[in-house]
Amino acid sequence: MTFEKLLRLAYKKVAEKQGEEEAAKLLLMELSGLDPHAFFMAMKDEVSPELETLFLNSLSRYLDDKIPVQHVIGHSYFFGHKLYVNEHVLIPRPETEQLVEHVLYFYDAYFENQEINLLDLGTGSGCIGLTLAKEESHLHVTASDISEDALVVARKNKEALGVTADFVLSDLFQNIRGKFSILVSNPPYIPDSEVVDEIVQKEPSVALYGGSLGVDFYDKILKNAKPFLEEKALIAFEHGYQQKDVIASFVKTHYPDAIILQMKDLAGKDRFTFVGLNGVLAKE
Repeated sequence: MTFEKLLRLAYKKVAEKQGEEEAAKLLLMELSGLDPHAFFMAMKDEVSPELETLFLNSLSRYLDDKIPVQHVIGHSYFFGHKLYVNEHVLIPRPETEQLVEHVLYFYDAYFENQEINLLDLGTGSGCIGLTLAKEESHLHVTASDISEDALVVARKNKEALGVTADFVLSDLFQNIRGKFSILVSNPPYIPDSEVVDEIVQKEPSVALYGGSLGVDFYDKILKNAKPFLEEKALIAFEHGYQQKDVIASFVKTHYPDAIILQMKDLAGKDRFTFVGLNGVLAKE
C-alpha cells in the first residue's frame, strides 16, 4: 500500500470516528521519520508492512482510545522546537506561541540586553519558559509547577533544548524565592462546569480547570505576586477568550497604578493580558 492509499484509508476511519485528518497525517509523517517535504514527495511510494501496522495501531489509539496524537508519538512542536509531552502535561497550543512572541517583544522594548530574571509559573512541559530561555540568552528562567511529574517532563525538554533554567516544585509562590522582572503564566482557565472533548480529558485536570469561572488562579497570582516582582516589571497571562474583563478587574484591584494591555490571538479572540509596572507598557 502506498502512503497516499494509507492516508485515504486513515481519513475514512477519521470521518467515521469524528477525528481530525490533520492528526492522522501528522501521525503517519512522524512515524515514518520523514520531514514534511520528503513525506509529501513519498505519497506514491510503498509503505513497509511494519510501518503500516504501526500506523494503523497508533491510529486506533487516537480514534478508539481517544489518546491525543502528541501522546501517541511522545512529542509536540512548539515555536519550531520538538518538545517531549505525555499525559502529565498539557499539549502546547498555538496561542501559547503567541504569548512567547509577545513576551520576547516586550523584553526587547523595555529590558533590551539586560540580564533579568523571569518566572514561568505553572510551567507544565516547560514550553513557555524554556522557549524564552532558548530565544533570549539574557533571560534567567525559573520554572515552577505543583506537579513533580510535570517537572520531570520539563527537565527532559530543558536537556533537549540545551538551555539553562531552574525548576521549583511549588504551589504557585509557596516555594519561590527571589524577585523577577517578568512573570509569565498560562494557568488553568477552563471553568469547572465546562464539558470538554473526551480527548482533552486525557490531559491532566490540574492543568485544565480554574474554578467556577475559570479565573481563580489569576486572582491568586495577582494577589500574591508583589513580593516577587522587581519595581519595574511585566506580568504576562494567557487566558480564556471570555475572561478579559474579570482579569482586568483583578489587576485594577491589586495594581491600581499598573498599565493594562489586552490583546487578541490570531483567531481574533481576547487571549492575552499584560500588566506593566513602573514604566513597562507606558509606550504601547
